[in-house]
Amino acid sequence: MTRQAWLEPDLVGLRKAVWCASREVISQALKSWGCLLLLVVSLGLSAQSQQLTEPPNSPSFNKKLFIVELSTYTTMNVLDGITTAQSIHKGYVEGNFPAGSSYLLGRRPSVARYAVTMGLIETGISIASYRLQHSKTKWVRLVGHGLMIQAAYGHTDGVIRNIRLMQSQ
Repeated sequence: MTRQAWLEPDLVGLRKAVWCASREVISQALKSWGCLLLLVVSLGLSAQSQQLTEPPNSPSFNKKLFIVELSTYTTMNVLDGITTAQSIHKGYVEGNFPAGSSYLLGRRPSVARYAVTMGLIETGISIASYRLQHSKTKWVRLVGHGLMIQAAYGHTDGVIRNIRLMQSQ
């Protein structure tokens, strides 16, 4: 009979014993492993933050890439100016904001006005991009590249629209 009594589980008592024992084990583990756990978490966070920044001796400015971006931007700006001047000479007018820049140049811009206005804008964008690309932070350098790419794209779009407009007649 004692064997039966010993084999009968007292579930409530067993749960209390396991809960108290597990609570003590957990608190002791946290005390002894707390420093190690803190170290592992901090290493994980620092490894993740290093993905956004680069080591201090990494190259931060690519001169050749900047020259290619600047050359492409300047070429597209000049071609946009030439095709705009040709279309103005044929009787067309500069478009409004989404497709043109009549708010800056006027409806019938002269070659000099286009050269001065777009030259100043290109100088500003190039200086800003140059400064951003010299940053030690990768995402700031990407913003600098994005400025040049977007500016070149905008003038490429202008060239394509001007050529299509002149070929439509």
